[in-house]
Amino acid sequence: MNHAENTQSVEVARSGRETCAAQAPCAVQVPDAVQAPDAVQVPCAAQASHPAESPHSAQAQGDERVPRSAQASQPAPTPHAVPAPRPTAGKWVVLFTVVAMTFMSTLDSSIVNVALPAMQRELGVGAADIQWVSSIYLLACCVTVLVFGRLGDRYGKVRFFQVGVALFTVGSALCGLATTLPVLIGARVVQALGAASATANNMGIVTEVFPASQRGRALGITSTFVSLGLMCGPTIGGMLVAVYPWESIFLINVPVGIVAFLVGLKTLPRDAPRTEAGRSARTGFDTAGSLLLAPAIFFTFFSLTNLANGATPLLMGLFAAGLALLVVFVLVERRVEAPLVRLDLFGNAVFSANLAAMLFCFLAVGATEYLLPFFLQDACGYESNIAGFILTAIPLGMAIMGPLGGALSDRIGSFWPCLVGLVIYAAGVWFVGGLSDDAGVVVIVLLMAAMAAGTGLFQSPNNALVMGSVETEDLGFAGSLVSLVRYMGMSAGVTGGTVLLYGQMSSLAGHAVTGYVEGRPELFLAGFSFTFDVLAVLVLLGAALLVVGAVLKRGR
Repeated sequence: MNHAENTQSVEVARSGRETCAAQAPCAVQVPDAVQAPDAVQVPCAAQASHPAESPHSAQAQGDERVPRSAQASQPAPTPHAVPAPRPTAGKWVVLFTVVAMTFMSTLDSSIVNVALPAMQRELGVGAADIQWVSSIYLLACCVTVLVFGRLGDRYGKVRFFQVGVALFTVGSALCGLATTLPVLIGARVVQALGAASATANNMGIVTEVFPASQRGRALGITSTFVSLGLMCGPTIGGMLVAVYPWESIFLINVPVGIVAFLVGLKTLPRDAPRTEAGRSARTGFDTAGSLLLAPAIFFTFFSLTNLANGATPLLMGLFAAGLALLVVFVLVERRVEAPLVRLDLFGNAVFSANLAAMLFCFLAVGATEYLLPFFLQDACGYESNIAGFILTAIPLGMAIMGPLGGALSDRIGSFWPCLVGLVIYAAGVWFVGGLSDDAGVVVIVLLMAAMAAGTGLFQSPNNALVMGSVETEDLGFAGSLVSLVRYMGMSAGVTGGTVLLYGQMSSLAGHAVTGYVEGRPELFLAGFSFTFDVLAVLVLLGAALLVVGAVLKRGR
C-alpha cells in the first residue's frame, strides 16, 4: 500500500460514512476466507472504526472500556490492524441460532430435577446418589466455563460455540441411552462441557454481530432465553415425564441440537482473524492458571452446593482449600504474560459493580426458584400441575420485560433500567414473601409476574454493560464470566435459601426442622417470609452497588 492510499483510507475511516465504496476505493480488501456466508458486500476496514456503528465501541450510556497499558503506548491503528467487520444483514438469524442453543443448555440445568424420582426408581439407586445427575452438570459448567471463554477469545468464539453445540448434542444422546447411574453421570459431564463451551461464547458472538445501537436489545433477547430456560425446565420436564419415559428429557435435545449445528454452519459468521494487537497480547494460553482455577472452583462450588445438608469438617476443608487455591491463582495471574483472567478488568467500577449486582440478583433467583414450589404445594396445598401452571408467571414476566429492558438500554442507557429493575425485583420478592397460605391464585400470579418483570428489566442492560466494558479480544472471557456468576449465584442461592428457611423454622420450633411440619403452617410461613426479606435486602444491596459504581465512574 503506498502512502497516498493509506492516507485516503484513514480519512475515509474518520468521515464516519456507512461504506467507503461511494467515497473512494477501499485500501484494504477483506480476504474471501473471512467473509461471512451471508455477506452480500464486504465493507472496508475503515467502516469498523466508525464509533456509532462498530459493535465494539463503548456505549454513550455508561459502557466503559478498560484501557490497556500496552495499547496506550501504541500508535494510532492503521486500517490493516482493524478486525474484519461482522456482517449485519443476517444478524437476527445469528441471534436465533445462538439463543436456540442457549435455551437448551440452561433448560437442562433445571429440567432434570422433576425427573429425578423416576430415574431413581428405574436405576435402583439412593436419593443421595441420584442428586449427582443434577449437581454434576452445574459443577462441570462452573469448572470449565472460564477456560472455554478464553479459548474462544484465542481461537475463535464461533468455533467453540459450534464445538459446544456438538458436544451438548452428543452428551444428550448418551444421557438418553444410559442404563446405569455412572454412565448417566459421565454423559451429563459431556453434556455440561458442551453447554459451557457454547454459553461461554454466545454473548461474545452477539456483541460482535450487533452494532452498539442494537446491542442492548439483542443481549436482552439472549438474557430472556437464559431465564426462560432456567424457569421452564420444571414445567417442560414435568409434562414430558408424565407422558414419556425419563429419557425423553434428554433425547428431545438431539434433533434440536443437530438442527442448531447445521443452521450454525450456514448462518454464523466465520471467526475474524486476530489483529496484530490481539496476537501480541495473547502469546500463549495460561495453562498454569487453568490448572489452578479448575480445582479452586470445583472445591468451592461443591462445598457450597452441599452445605445445605450440614457443615461437615470435610466440606469446610474443601471450602478452605478452594479459597486457598483462588488466592494462589490470583498471585499467578498477576505474573503471567497472557493471563486466563485479566484481573485489571475488576478495577473498572462499572464492570465490577454490575458483576456484583448480577451475583446478588441470581442469589435471589436461585433461592426463590427453589422455595416457591414448596410454598405453593406444601403451604397453599396446590397440586403439582397447578403449582407448575402458577409458576409459569415467572418466565412469562421475564419474556415480556427482557427485550423491553434491552430496548430501553439502547435508547436511554443501561444504568437506569438496571437500577429500576433491581428495585422492582426487590419489592416483588418482599411482597411475595408476605403472601399467606390462603392467598388467591390471581394475587400470587400477579406478584410473581411483577417480581419476574423486575429481574427481566435488569438482566438485559446489565449484560450489555458488562459486555460493553471489555475489549474485543476479551468478549469470550466476559461472556463466560457472566455464565459463571449466574451458575454460582443460583447454587449459592439454593443453599443459602434452604439454610435461612429451615434455620428460622428450627429457631421458632425449638428443635431441628428439615422440612414442612404438618399441622404447623405458621412455621413454614414465618421462615418463608424471613428468607424472602433477606433476599430483598440483598437485591437492594446490588442496586446500591450500581449507584456506587456510577458515582466512582463519574468522579474519574
